[in-house]
Amino acid sequence: MPARTLAVWLHDIQVARLSEPSPFRLRLDFTEEALDVFGEGSRVLSLALPMSKRPLRDAEVRSSGHTVSAFVEGLLPEGNVRQHIASQAGLPVTDTMGLLERVGRECAGAVQFLPEGDVPGTGNVRTLSAREVDTLVADLPIYHLPEGATFQASLAGVQDKVLVVALPDGGWGWPEGGAPSTHIIKPEPLVGALPHLIQTEDWALRAARQANIPAAESRLAKFELREAIVVTRYDRSATGERLHQEDFCQALGLDPQAKYESTAESDRHGSRLKRIARTAAARAHDPDAFRIALLEAVTFNVVIGNGDAHSKNYSVMLHRDGSVSLAPVYDVAPTFYLDSRYKGTGHVINGKTSVDSVEVDDLVGEAVSWGTSARRARAAVAAVLERIRAAVDLVPLPSGAEHVKGNLETLWTRRSW
Repeated sequence: MPARTLAVWLHDIQVARLSEPSPFRLRLDFTEEALDVFGEGSRVLSLALPMSKRPLRDAEVRSSGHTVSAFVEGLLPEGNVRQHIASQAGLPVTDTMGLLERVGRECAGAVQFLPEGDVPGTGNVRTLSAREVDTLVADLPIYHLPEGATFQASLAGVQDKVLVVALPDGGWGWPEGGAPSTHIIKPEPLVGALPHLIQTEDWALRAARQANIPAAESRLAKFELREAIVVTRYDRSATGERLHQEDFCQALGLDPQAKYESTAESDRHGSRLKRIARTAAARAHDPDAFRIALLEAVTFNVVIGNGDAHSKNYSVMLHRDGSVSLAPVYDVAPTFYLDSRYKGTGHVINGKTSVDSVEVDDLVGEAVSWGTSARRARAAVAAVLERIRAAVDLVPLPSGAEHVKGNLETLWTRRSW
């Protein structure tokens, strides 16, 4: 049986062909046009996938590297969302190529996956009635899609969410045929989650912006009686143009299931933050500015008590000219201040893995390992701490979650931040 193939498009150029020559092993063949436009060795698709005249393949042994699969799997959802798409398409949840063919026209970033011979189009946006939107969001995790609608867009992650298009009249539309979505709507979980999770996520994003840390735009809204956070996609321009990005798992060639870094991995290879900082900063227009932006984002996640700042909750922007910048912060919530059991940093920070154990010296030491001078790192940490402190005082917490500030202040004093 011939291998299934999909055309990989980026910036209106077919940059590669993706195929599955054997079960669960993917292969990427870059096109002559991609090599002509971007050049051999270019990493505009992924930091882990340099463009080459030779095909990039998953290794025979998974532990030896499945960087192609890692990039692709990082575009697909996990959990309930993936199960629903697979069921709707009549596919096994393990059929990566089949799922990608179903939803690959609209993914995170600017990459698109189309059947061979197809070309990207503008798609179309189906206007949703207010009732359809309310039902769609309020009924999650059960997906009651509007009649005749199917999933045609993909976003990584476990949490139940929908991707929609903001319409000029203030309503919402359903993206079809590769139309770019503009917003993510994520309702408050019904069971098994921390109380006030989405409300404090909105608060944390507002605090980041107040502290002059680039962060995704967000607001809260109600759908029927269920509250949700509405997040503006930072990988879409104001005019709907796709902007390319990838998360740290993809950039490091790691499977999404490995999103939490272990101290054993850090001891063997150096911290993930160090590897990202050195790889990405080398391609930034201003390497020092990239390292400082990353240090500010890491410091914010620690101080705000984000116990889920793993490698899929940080991303880089990959620009057409080959340069790299840090993506705005997203998916931040003060989980540690909501429940002290949720205190993992997600990444190893100077050997530390708990929010309540990271000192200023650890943040400085981690940044020094990236190539930042100790003096520069300490000044940057002190400056961003001052901005975060002021922002926390200025941005009001949602009703019922006022205790977050008291818990933050307690740890702030204990850690001498």
